[in-house]
Amino acid sequence: MRRERKRLRCVVQCLASSANSKIKGSQMLSLGSVVLGITLVFVCFFPLQNLNPLVIHVINIIKPSNDRGSPSLEAKMSSSDERRSMLGKYRDTPSSPRLPKWDPSTGPYLVGLTGCIASGKSSVFKRLIKRGAFPVDCDKLGHSAYKPGTSAYKQLIEEFGKEIISNESEEINRKVLGPIVFSDPKKLERLNEIVWPEIWSMVEDKVKQAFVEGYSVCVVDAAVMLRASWHTKVHEVWVTIAPPSEAVRRVVERDGLSEEAARRRTSAQPSNKEYVEHANVVISTQWEPSYTERQVEKAWNEMVKRTDTIKSPL
Repeated sequence: MRRERKRLRCVVQCLASSANSKIKGSQMLSLGSVVLGITLVFVCFFPLQNLNPLVIHVINIIKPSNDRGSPSLEAKMSSSDERRSMLGKYRDTPSSPRLPKWDPSTGPYLVGLTGCIASGKSSVFKRLIKRGAFPVDCDKLGHSAYKPGTSAYKQLIEEFGKEIISNESEEINRKVLGPIVFSDPKKLERLNEIVWPEIWSMVEDKVKQAFVEGYSVCVVDAAVMLRASWHTKVHEVWVTIAPPSEAVRRVVERDGLSEEAARRRTSAQPSNKEYVEHANVVISTQWEPSYTERQVEKAWNEMVKRTDTIKSPL
């Protein structure tokens, strides 16, 4: 009995050593060459004098690939790890012009923040505010652009008629204006030509306010950052991304829409790829919030170091 147990130990040790050497020799899992077999040994002992023969079953969980043209799993994993390591890391994008080198004596350092619908942009916006950036919310400024007294207000009435004025107040009724412009691409384009410059004028006023109050960083949160070409008016652009399926799920949960309606809304937006092409920093919010936090922390600290005179409050 003792002798059989010793023989069993030797067999198991040999199998384990063999598997280990294959893993080391291939430098990870390579589907095109080395087959990693996860060896399961099933042994039955009976407390009898005449022991049954030792039975070993070897089950290959991962089978070899016959497709020599496919990249190895090692290459895929390396590529995935490399892309993930780039999240929260600054990169130059020569195809997208930015403001000239920052001069602290002229105003705050401007970070443009944008991304697809339900990409987690608001959560990143809050994290930057927490670190001491002055917030500029273009969605809120957009509402102000329709109010009486603005240059956009007068132009909108001239362009679309007095019927867009609310009966209860002098403000423009966006529920009336919406169907007019969204049914005609040319009218929507004209609306944007009127409203977007007004919004950016308000952004500039906010930036001046931040400078007076002693802020060295402003974060400009704008969904239309790229379409309005505002990415050329900031020092760097941060983009938030999430997989399309995750964005659809969030829209359904947040807005109470059907999956089909949510899918239409997300597909009407520029793709993640289009946003990333113009990004200096990419933040993915598809994982747990703590990982988003680490990406923001990494990007913020790099920015503080790169611009030299920005002092992080943390």
